[in-house]
Amino acid sequence: MYLLIAGSSTLWDRDEPRFARATVEMIETGNYLVPTFNGNLRPDKPILIYWLMSIPVRLFGPSEVACRFFAVVGTAVALLLTFYTGKKLFDAKAGLLAEAVLATTLLMIFVGSSAIVDGVLLPLNVGAMAVFVRRIGNRIHFSDFVIAGLLMGLGILAKGPMGLFPAPAMAVVFWFGRRNITEFIRNFAGITLAVIMAVGIFFAWAIPADNSTGGEFFRAFFGHHIFARATKPLESHGGNLLLYLPYYPAVIIAGFFPWVLFLPGSFSALAGKRIGAAGAGNILLSWISVTVILMTLVATKLPHYILFVWPAIAVMVGGTIVAAGKHILNERDRRWLRGGVWFLMPVGLGLASVLIAAGHLLNIEGLKLPGLICGLVILAMTIICSLLQILERFTDSAKIILVGIVVLLAPLSFGLLPAIEEIKISPPLAKAVREKTSKDVPVAMYKYAEPTLIFYIGRKITQLKEEDEVIGWLKSPTERVLIIPRKDFDDIRQKSGNISFEEIASKEGINYSKGTELEVVALVSKKETSK
Repeated sequence: MYLLIAGSSTLWDRDEPRFARATVEMIETGNYLVPTFNGNLRPDKPILIYWLMSIPVRLFGPSEVACRFFAVVGTAVALLLTFYTGKKLFDAKAGLLAEAVLATTLLMIFVGSSAIVDGVLLPLNVGAMAVFVRRIGNRIHFSDFVIAGLLMGLGILAKGPMGLFPAPAMAVVFWFGRRNITEFIRNFAGITLAVIMAVGIFFAWAIPADNSTGGEFFRAFFGHHIFARATKPLESHGGNLLLYLPYYPAVIIAGFFPWVLFLPGSFSALAGKRIGAAGAGNILLSWISVTVILMTLVATKLPHYILFVWPAIAVMVGGTIVAAGKHILNERDRRWLRGGVWFLMPVGLGLASVLIAAGHLLNIEGLKLPGLICGLVILAMTIICSLLQILERFTDSAKIILVGIVVLLAPLSFGLLPAIEEIKISPPLAKAVREKTSKDVPVAMYKYAEPTLIFYIGRKITQLKEEDEVIGWLKSPTERVLIIPRKDFDDIRQKSGNISFEEIASKEGINYSKGTELEVVALVSKKETSK
């Protein structure tokens, strides 16, 4: 399912093409130590994701599926680990349901079919938690801490400090699950050892990488992407701490759609210790709460920052659905399960309305029918499941959700996602540049510097900052390409007089990363020397 979705659209700005292009540059330059993007150091994320992505890209070329391949593989591994966790904390049926729940949530579908790092980080995080889950009720061995340290080390190599998510979660689990203080001290020392080991794995790569950049990697990675991201909102992702306190609860409600229907009742049953093995509530609630609290304190906020809690919530929901089928929930749990309708309905109705209206709002004829079908499927699923939930037919509503998501797959992959391509600006412009100019012709961009343009053109692109630079670029004695919004070029041409150029492509669309409509043109300066 995820591979089908991954092949249904070109890369989306802005993160996907950054990871993809950095991987291509790694292959082209042979520099597997330090990632670069458009020829410049890319200290945003450590090296693991680029190493992994380079394998399918080398084998199959820089296609969308190749770039997204390891996100799909990582998601599959995370699903298997979620099954294992659910089986250990509940039973095999709950584990299987948890796996299905996780695979069919809105945020997981997005992350699991995208060329970003989170699909690779998640199985490492969940794997580290599963190491301890398998010892539930038993003494934890030294080897468990070593394995967890290895997995967290790979996690740091994937996404920095987020690779350490299991450590604070398990520290809280050890505290509340302690039988005596000696046991807690021993386990806490083991977690500390695992963290030290993980950090050591990271620095085994990071120190040589930093040395090769003259110290620039550490300055940018720790100074900007770690410290600054934690203390102030970057790129307008976040804001005042008090105002953003509800941010991640809202993300869970929207991103865990459609299984948000079962969240209130699941929290009630788990907190009341009516489901799961002894200690299951301690593990899952610590897993969820510690992660949400920590990321709430971080100033920069994005939905996928708390993806680590998705498997824990999925296990909790899977266990609750099984318990509901066995009629072992009390009236309070059933009341909260019925109350899940108030979470499902706003998200479901809102999403269905947007999809039904999308083709008309974006004025894309090919989007109208698939948007209508997707919207109606979600609308029907929302209404039917709400009615079943009110009637306390909880297992039936779960079955309807699974059927609804599977039915949604066809119009989503073959209709909606391909139709949305019409609004994208970069891919058709890049195609024209590749076809109509040789690979050694320099390319520049002005006031349209989206990473998709750099990835799909497949060359280093100069970013011009001033109008004088644009004029100088087009008046160069050699053939050059300029990518520029038409309005800006018309303004510059009026001021500068005659400029010799040929328009080789134009594209009207939506710069969705900024929410603006514009027309962008690709121009070639034609000189006598290029006959």
